[in-house]
Amino acid sequence: MTTADTLAARVARWARTRPDDPAFTELRYRGTECTPVTVSYARLHGAAGRSAQLLRRESAPGDRVAILCGHGLDYVVAFLACLYSGRIAVPLFPVTGSRNTARLDDVLADAKPTVGLVSATDTVTGPALGPAAGRLVRVPSDTATSAALSDASIDPPADIAYLQYTSGSTKTPAGVRITQANLSTAMEQLRDAVPATRHRPIVSWLPFFHDMGLVLALALPLYSGVHGVTLAPLDFVKRPIRWLRACHEYRAGTTGSPNFGLSLAVSGTSEAERAGLDLSALDVLINGAEPVRAEVLSEFTRTFAEYGFRHRAHAPGYGLAEATLSVSIVGQNHEPVTPRFDRAALADGRAQPQAGDAPPESGLTLVGCGAPAGQRVTIVDPLSRVERGDGEIGEIWVSGANVGAGYHGKPEATADVFEATLVGATERWLRTGDLGFRYDGQLYIAGRLKDLIVVDGRNHYPSDIEVTACAAAPEVRAGHITAFGHDDGDREDLVIVAELNTGALPPSTDPVAVARRIRTAVAAVHEVMAGTVLLVEPGRIPKTSSGKIRRGDCRALFGSGRLPGLAVVGRQPPH
Repeated sequence: MTTADTLAARVARWARTRPDDPAFTELRYRGTECTPVTVSYARLHGAAGRSAQLLRRESAPGDRVAILCGHGLDYVVAFLACLYSGRIAVPLFPVTGSRNTARLDDVLADAKPTVGLVSATDTVTGPALGPAAGRLVRVPSDTATSAALSDASIDPPADIAYLQYTSGSTKTPAGVRITQANLSTAMEQLRDAVPATRHRPIVSWLPFFHDMGLVLALALPLYSGVHGVTLAPLDFVKRPIRWLRACHEYRAGTTGSPNFGLSLAVSGTSEAERAGLDLSALDVLINGAEPVRAEVLSEFTRTFAEYGFRHRAHAPGYGLAEATLSVSIVGQNHEPVTPRFDRAALADGRAQPQAGDAPPESGLTLVGCGAPAGQRVTIVDPLSRVERGDGEIGEIWVSGANVGAGYHGKPEATADVFEATLVGATERWLRTGDLGFRYDGQLYIAGRLKDLIVVDGRNHYPSDIEVTACAAAPEVRAGHITAFGHDDGDREDLVIVAELNTGALPPSTDPVAVARRIRTAVAAVHEVMAGTVLLVEPGRIPKTSSGKIRRGDCRALFGSGRLPGLAVVGRQPPH
């Protein structure tokens, strides 16, 4: 990789050759009113240059800088300022109101930033975090209106561009060291798989502090020289139609969302709001959820087909922070593939198509996550470290120039995860910790290795059980249900925890009857009796800031008796 291939160099180039073209637009909402704030390449380059000057005064090359700005143009400027000044960015988020700072505290203790970049009007984050955030530097608030700085200088790039902290448990934060070459490689891989990202606007609500939001929604538009348009995640959640309207108004070629965002767009928009919507320009809707749900894709298409959305625009993929972003993705203009596999065979570690005359409950629909995106992917027996063949389930291992340089300050974890070798070979691989298999040219995800439930010698995948439980009980909140194994010292039992949708149920609802129905359905479909089915109030199941269920944390809460329930069937939780 040459210096000219870095993101910073690309932005500087667009500022010279296309100074007045729109680089980024932040959509700001107040009620039903939307105010777009757009910055040109020249002004963005100048704002990043001015902020880089501030960083040079307050830190040294290679220092870590915590980005604690609000979502929007401030964040874009802050990230570029780190790249311009040769500092290592640590993409995080600001403290808002009474928000719990536990995750920020843990990450800052691990990253030890010299400087914390905050928005000009932020009076909360600094006092809430204290010295752990480093010396506070405010990003100038006049990005879109200030004079361009044509001579903004760019320092030689630091080898490490940023630390991408994973969105899992707050107890053991892990910052992946993403190099300049990793970032450029990841963006080129996406541009190859999704040509629309080379020529058409990219619209997104994805948070910039997550890998998908940072690479797809912030860095890639600037790298490709296409118009980037963003709205804050909270603005999307409040009114999901805002995301779709933005795709319509800016004629987006590419956008992205995990399962819950697609479901929210369906349930959270009305026919009146959708009137006049035109999604015909949308070529690609990237979904990197774990796992991608076939029914979610179909439901979104059924709802928005009349507004021009094409099912082939769905682009399921698989990726992780340790690989910068993408590992595999369904290519542009390819229909998503959703075959049904035999449940019993999957439990035995084999992917076998469901027989045509088999009862529906004996099969499981999985979504193909496409082919490797410019890298090598293999399936490995995690114990013997021997490669497995097509249709055999094992751990997904990855090798490529997009794979990060290890974990910050964790040499042992780096060696274990980033330097795995196959038996009899020396090539180093990234161990993803995810189970999957190859079938008919595509990668399929079976679940997390650490989440695998083993009862009476049989393997059970949490996501599979969760689908069955949710289908059996519409009274529980979709996407707010988790299954895990609990070992009480004598044996491992299946535990199912689900949030009861208390705000939308009639008073006559019997929670115990709902829990029994879940237990019966899981026993019938999966041939395993749940040791405990626990129904809890909404909000009790811990989730990451990106909406993913933290099974490990839920398991810990259950095991310590700190998960109060509304109803329980089976063995009582520990006290």
